Amino acid sequence: MSKSSSSNKKLITVVILLIFIVISAAAGAVYYLTQESTTPIEKNQEQTTLKTNNQDETLSQIGPLYPLAPITVNLRNQNDKDIYLKITLSLELNNKLLANELDAKNAVIRDKIILILSSKTVDDLSSTMGKAEVCNTIKDTLNAMLTDGKIRHVYIVNFVIQ
Repeated sequence: MSKSSSSNKKLITVVILLIFIVISAAAGAVYYLTQESTTPIEKNQEQTTLKTNNQDETLSQIGPLYPLAPITVNLRNQNDKDIYLKITLSLELNNKLLANELDAKNAVIRDKIILILSSKTVDDLSSTMGKAEVCNTIKDTLNAMLTDGKIRHVYIVNFVIQ
């Protein structure tokens, strides 16, 4: 009878442990789903809003986007190890006509972006603030060359350091 009693105690312990795990998982899911969004995109009943640089901008207010082909560069480093950045950017334009100028100056644009990115280290690009600074530098550099409009924002679509 002690063998059966021991088996019952083990079974009860396992069942209680499983119930605890299920309740913990459910509580974690409820907590996760009820937290306010920490992503840049928050849904509102009236509109979807994109948070950029502490400014609210509805998605419908974002200008035309000009996607760039992926760019791969060697990052600057202090040791002899090669570190690569593969990045895909999209440029927000203030008008559609600017896309024609960007098409015509594509090689120059890519050159300027490569020069900016290859001067950075992993530490420069590791933080959100570092990425924002690079985007602003790219925007300011390109805007200085443009005549048919301005780039409003540079978006990072893909970002891989290896």
